[in-house]
Amino acid sequence: MSSAFAYYGELIALGTTLSWSICIFPFTEAARRSGPNTVNHFRLVLAVFFLTVISISFLPVSLFQLFTTPLPQHWIWFGLSGIVGLALGDYFSFTSFAILGPRIASIFSTLAPTSALLSAYFLVGERINFIGIIGILVTISGVIWLTLSKKEKSKMIDHGHGKIEKGILFGILAAICQGVGVVLANKGFTYKQNNIDLPFFQATWIRMVSATVIIFVITISRGKLKELLQPVFTNKNNGNSYTLLGTIFGPVIGVSFSMYAISLLNNKPSVAQTIFSLVPIFALPLSYIFYKEKIMLKSVLGALIAIVGVVILMGNR
Repeated sequence: MSSAFAYYGELIALGTTLSWSICIFPFTEAARRSGPNTVNHFRLVLAVFFLTVISISFLPVSLFQLFTTPLPQHWIWFGLSGIVGLALGDYFSFTSFAILGPRIASIFSTLAPTSALLSAYFLVGERINFIGIIGILVTISGVIWLTLSKKEKSKMIDHGHGKIEKGILFGILAAICQGVGVVLANKGFTYKQNNIDLPFFQATWIRMVSATVIIFVITISRGKLKELLQPVFTNKNNGNSYTLLGTIFGPVIGVSFSMYAISLLNNKPSVAQTIFSLVPIFALPLSYIFYKEKIMLKSVLGALIAIVGVVILMGNR
């Protein structure tokens, strides 16, 4: 690979982070208007629809081939990745966003690289040396300083969507699920059919379909489907438009880019997840744009420290 494309995977991962940073704002509004669980269900349905159309149009494959061309191992690993990372992880994320707000809740994404590193050690045999670990720790330290630099604990006010302690707990659980989900997806990319990789759009589609099926089976078995979808049918507080916008930047663009980045960063899921954890840095200027929050000097320094950590990690590859 030429030097111009030596870090193509990392650049795609940064694009993923930007897309996810944008999506947390409409998803926060949607979760507060329609409820986190409703948003989690509705955006999965929308994502499956969009990804099906995109896959059939651009791969190209038929609807039947979308189901039949992947290997059983693809369905197992990408399916598990979707269930853990999307069905569970994003539910925890949406709840945390609704309770704490997008900028404060995004701090917990910095825990995902550690989750990815530990699970990758057992699932894909990832090894990372001491310098790489330093890079991860520097990144996490920078993002934590960034998000706590304005005495954020005092800003964790009750928005009326749940207890702050629940928001913190669900933020931690979301990060754990995200890290494990990335590693499970990486495991799926290790399987090839006729020495050809599964297209990343199709991998994303498998994750979405698996997450959608599981989450709706659970909801239907609990007899909660009508109650859960009522806010969608009534477009409660205009929540559907925010869910649609979040879906475009999150599950469609962001998750697809993340699968592409993971496929490029062979057997280095913790590297991808560390870059994904820069969401709070991108969220900082976006918070100023959407909520007029002032950017302090300590916040800028925290961002620079986190970026240095990513550079260390990238240079260690």
